[in-house]
Amino acid sequence: MKNVMIAAVAFCAAFASCQGAKNMKSYTTADSISYAIGVDLVNQFQLRSFQDSVLIGEILAAAVRDVFNDKAQMTPEQATAFLNEYFNVRKPAIDATKSQSWLNEVKAGNPNIQTTASGLMYEIINAGDPAVRATNDADQVVASYRGTLSDGTEFDKNDSIPFTLNGVIRGWTEGLKLIGKGGEINLWIPSELGYGAQGGGPIPPNSALKFEIKLLDVIPAVPAE
Repeated sequence: MKNVMIAAVAFCAAFASCQGAKNMKSYTTADSISYAIGVDLVNQFQLRSFQDSVLIGEILAAAVRDVFNDKAQMTPEQATAFLNEYFNVRKPAIDATKSQSWLNEVKAGNPNIQTTASGLMYEIINAGDPAVRATNDADQVVASYRGTLSDGTEFDKNDSIPFTLNGVIRGWTEGLKLIGKGGEINLWIPSELGYGAQGGGPIPPNSALKFEIKLLDVIPAVPAE
C-alpha cells in the first residue's frame, strides 16, 4: 500500500462529502483540474469498493487539511503500517467470517442442501442423465450459469460456455461431477474452493459464492495412448 493512497482516499472523500458543489458550468480551470483529479483517483484506487461505511468522509477531509498544514496525526510510515495490517490481516479475517456466516445461514434455511467433505454446499435441482456425466478432471463440459455474491449481486452469467474441469475453480470441478448431462445444480462455494484471498475481478477477496448451473453437455477426455 503506497503512502499516496492516504492522500488520494482522503482527497476524494473530501470532494464526496462537500455540500453545495458548484455547477460544472461555473467551474474555473483550477476547479476543473481539482475535480478531474478527484474522479481519476476514485477510479485509480477503486474507491467504490469502500462502500461498506469503512471510510468517514469528514475525518478523511480533516486528514487532507492536516497534511497540507503539516499537522498530520500519523506519519506516512504509521499510516502505511496501519493500512497494511488492516487490508492484509484484519479485513481478510472479517470477510472470511462474513462469508462463513452467510453459508451457515443458507444451509440452515434450506434442508435440501448437502455438503461434501471439502465444504462445498450443493442442491441438486435435476440429476440429469446418470449415464452421461463427468468423472475425470480432464473431461470437458458445456454449461450455462449465473454467479452471485452473498448479497445477491450478479457478477457473471453465461448461456453456454465450454471448459475443461481442471481449468476452473475447485468448487466447479467438484460440483459438476455431481450431475449428469441436462442436470441442474446450485452450488454454494466457500472462498477456499473459489477465488480465495486474492479474489478476482468483481469478486472480493475471501468471498463465498453461489452458482446456479445447468450442465448442457459432457465431452469425455480422450484417453492417453
